[in-house]
Amino acid sequence: MAKCSFSKVPLSGTWEPYWPFGTELHARLLYIQTDKTEVLITAFETGDTSRPATAQFRREVSEKTGIPADNIWFHELQIHAAPGADTLFGEVITNISNRVADEVNAMKTRAVPFTCEVSEAYAGTKFSYNREQYVHGLGGVTVWAGLKYDENGKPYSQDPGRMLLRGYEPDLPVFDSPIYFDNPNDPLAYLFVFKDESGKIIGTMSRFAAHPDVAVLFESHHVADYKYNYDWPGYLCEVMESEFDAPAMYINGPCANLAMKKGFEGIVTYDSSAAEAKRIGEEFAAFLLDNYRDHRAPMGDPDNCKTARYEIRLPMRDSLPHSRDEWNDETKRLAEEAAEAAMRDAIEKGMPAYEVKSRIDDRYRATYSPLFVYRTCFFTDEEFAARKGTVDFNILRLGDYQFMGIPGESLVEMTHWMRSTFKGAKTVTLDQVNGYYSYMATPTSLTLGGYTYWYSWTTRDSIPTLKDEIVKAMEDFNKD
Repeated sequence: MAKCSFSKVPLSGTWEPYWPFGTELHARLLYIQTDKTEVLITAFETGDTSRPATAQFRREVSEKTGIPADNIWFHELQIHAAPGADTLFGEVITNISNRVADEVNAMKTRAVPFTCEVSEAYAGTKFSYNREQYVHGLGGVTVWAGLKYDENGKPYSQDPGRMLLRGYEPDLPVFDSPIYFDNPNDPLAYLFVFKDESGKIIGTMSRFAAHPDVAVLFESHHVADYKYNYDWPGYLCEVMESEFDAPAMYINGPCANLAMKKGFEGIVTYDSSAAEAKRIGEEFAAFLLDNYRDHRAPMGDPDNCKTARYEIRLPMRDSLPHSRDEWNDETKRLAEEAAEAAMRDAIEKGMPAYEVKSRIDDRYRATYSPLFVYRTCFFTDEEFAARKGTVDFNILRLGDYQFMGIPGESLVEMTHWMRSTFKGAKTVTLDQVNGYYSYMATPTSLTLGGYTYWYSWTTRDSIPTLKDEIVKAMEDFNKD
């Protein structure tokens, strides 16, 4: 008979903080045991963590708990007001692994037979929006913060200063009217409520898809009073824990181009941005709870449990180096200077806005591309030489649901593709499982440009290849 337990461990004290803690940050844990397998799902209230660091975590926790490393999921929420790859490596990972492993060993003794109820809620566009849009005559743009909302709550902008254009203000008729950010979002939200045989609640797991980037909204105003904060998912979990008197976990779906609808005017301090994150978390929690009270159903047989991890090799764009030593501070400086000169030349010559925009994207790429070498993805020399990056794809079947861990910050289009492709069970997508790979740009986003374009290492063949390999992985996974 399947058993489970929930818990959470604080992360403070595992690294030397460079900001004070406004809230605690956690690793939230779900342990599942059946006659055939053990699974550990971890949801970290952190930022980007490299694949080597997550592999270290899985290996060290496996050694201390006996859970197979391939059955341990390192999922992180991309919390902007939390440390990332520049902190989460080496000794810090070992500190976290030790703390998590000790708790997991205790969880194994507390695990009890369980059932699970789930409510699926259609949120529509009430809470989130797609922050990318095509602007006629310009190209693809992204807005991080500062959108306005019309009387129906529909986000829009007429301000090129919000569109990551490095100060460029194109004189285009399209800006005379509101530019609506109304591309598809992920409207589905879930609440899983796990209960023991007596009906007592063991823990909860909720899922949506949007960036936890609210508690640092004041960063746009260059205010220096940052504090660590677990953003709206943390406040959501606080409500769930109060409601059910049990540990709560949140898992985040692919959200590269998705954000929560948030206020902007007057949010210029940590306290005001934390308050906005709290408002959003509590309102979203109330929405989930209302839906759970009115619409819930059994998740399915908990003994129907299986997990697997697959490694997939994807094409890497040619403009990246062929070794880690190929780039250094000097080559980065030269690349930035050349891209800056090309951009300024296009502006000074009055080139069409779409041509200027293309050079703006190239200018951003010159700054961000080194992150793929030194900080974000930590590709090896072998991967650079082969022009192939290795990513993880993870799958967990539990009851009538299949949870799919997609690499990097994937676009919402990936979620829609997976739901339409894999119909044998109810598909729930997560991103950033077992390592951060930056933005997984699609052929469309590579054409349009914008943030997704310049913060990605993928080629036009990468996502089609990923889809083909996921289909093969699922065929293998479902052989039983």
